Parts: sequence; structure tokens; C-alpha cells
Amino acid sequence: MSASAFRVRMLDAVASTNIEVKRAIEAGEPEGLVVRARRQTGGYGRQGRAWASPEGGLYCSLLLRPGVDPAILPTLGLVVGLAVRRAVVKVVGLHAAESVLVKWPNDVVVARGAPYDETGAVSLAKLCGISCEAHGGGVCVGVGVNVLPLAGSVDVGGKNQPVYVADLAGRFVSVDLVFSTFLEAFGLMYGKWLSGGFFPFVEEFDSHAALTGRAVRMMDVQGNLLASGEVMRVDRSGFLVLRDSEGSEVAVASGEAHIAQIEI
Repeated sequence: MSASAFRVRMLDAVASTNIEVKRAIEAGEPEGLVVRARRQTGGYGRQGRAWASPEGGLYCSLLLRPGVDPAILPTLGLVVGLAVRRAVVKVVGLHAAESVLVKWPNDVVVARGAPYDETGAVSLAKLCGISCEAHGGGVCVGVGVNVLPLAGSVDVGGKNQPVYVADLAGRFVSVDLVFSTFLEAFGLMYGKWLSGGFFPFVEEFDSHAALTGRAVRMMDVQGNLLASGEVMRVDRSGFLVLRDSEGSEVAVASGEAHIAQIEI
């Protein structure tokens, strides 16, 4: 799908672009609609976490109707994350290529300075959050990118401090440019994902993965521990592969777990 195939509906302010796209799915609108807003009053990310959305960020949701095996749908969010990363590096410049990382399963982050701060915590700042929701026979993909800190210092939600595309560039960056560059990147990647699943992207994801080599604890939505260990890679099914304390590998799906803790 080319960037020109998307139909962009621009709004000034809205509760959530995800809500607008889910309504469009229910109304039977075809694939390719993108709802974008300058600001949101009730934005949310994965598992319904609140996402502050002041003017200066990119807030958009895509209406997709992928005719694929439902088993590969969770990998769509990983591909969207890679598309955001490609777009940011293209806009900012190759000097950012090593610091802009994809954090399984739904974030794009920036490694700030040394990989660890003086307390021993992983020094990752959040650049983008992504949500993918199957709804009414379609999929709503929500994307929120911190572009310009125009509204001052705002807690966007989540565990990591925010970082902005403008910070990486060291200059003003147009939200429109980030948006168009993202659509161009995702349009090319979406067709490849439809035909080949996540397999064509495994190497790229692992090359820019924020968690590889980190020790993590994986919990289900009820807070029960599912697995813990050192992150080894993401496999072709989009599962996060851990090596536990006994040396065995355990693969965890994004649909059943979230990362509760990252340790050295």
C-alpha cells in the first residue's frame, strides 16, 4: 500500500483517534482510513493505559482489514514500531540510528547516554507508543509519537520519561513531516507483512531491539509471573525469547504478557 492510498481525516481535537477508527470499522469503512488529531483529550495505549496528548505530538489511528491468519496479527504492532523507527531516523538523520530502538512489544524508545544510569536502571526514554486492537472485523492501529514539547514538560504516561523527535534533531521538526514519513514507511512494510508475516522483519527488529541482553520479568494481566530471564531475541512469530536461570529458552507472546520489570 502506498502512502497515497491512505485517506487522512484530520481533526483538531478528539477524545481518541482510536475511538473514531473503531466507529469507522463498525460503519463498514474500507481499509486505508487514517484519523489524525492535533490533540486528544482521552488518548490511550496498549492495555488501555492513558496517554497524554497535548498539541505538538503525532496522534493517529489506522483502519486496516488484513486478510491474514489471526495468529500473526500480534506481530503487526512490531512492524508498526519498525516503521516509526525508520521514519524518525529518516527525519532526524543517521546519527540517531543507534539510539532509536524498538522495545517489545509496542514502544519506540531512545537510549540516552550510557545504556544504564548510575542507579543501575535501564536508561530508555519513550518516543512512541503503539496499540493494535482487533475490532468488528478490522484492526485499529493507534500511534502516538512525541515530536515537539510545545506544551512544556508533560508526563505522557508509562514507566519511561518522554523524549521528543525535536530533541534528537536539535531543531524544530514538523509533525506533518513525521506523519508523512511514517505513512510512507508503513505502507511499504504493510504489503510485505501481508505476504510474508513477521519473518522478513525479524533481523531488522533484533538489530534495533532495546531489551536484548536485559533481564526481565513477564506478567499476565492479573499480575501472575509467567516467565523471567535474559532476553535473547524476538522469533519469527514475534514472541520474546528469554533464557531462564536454568539455561532453557522460553518464548512469550505479547498477547498474554507484559514486561513488569527490567533489571541488569
